[in-house]
Amino acid sequence: MKTILIASCLAVLAMTAASAETRSSTQYFIVLDTKTKTCTVADKKPKTKTLKIAGDATYRTQAEAENGMKIIKVCISK
Repeated sequence: MKTILIASCLAVLAMTAASAETRSSTQYFIVLDTKTKTCTVADKKPKTKTLKIAGDATYRTQAEAENGMKIIKVCISK
């Protein structure tokens, strides 16, 4: 009985650790360069005056951010 309890606790601990690692993953932002009027994907918030976050969303993957860039009005090429 104790063996089953210990094994169950270890299994829950392992799943919790894996879940916490997934939640703390990198966030991606769509960044607008106000000088060149171009958008890029960044994994950190911009810290300069010429770079602004375009839109209000954060993305879990770079691919999601790149797809999001296609629908943000200021990022669409003319």
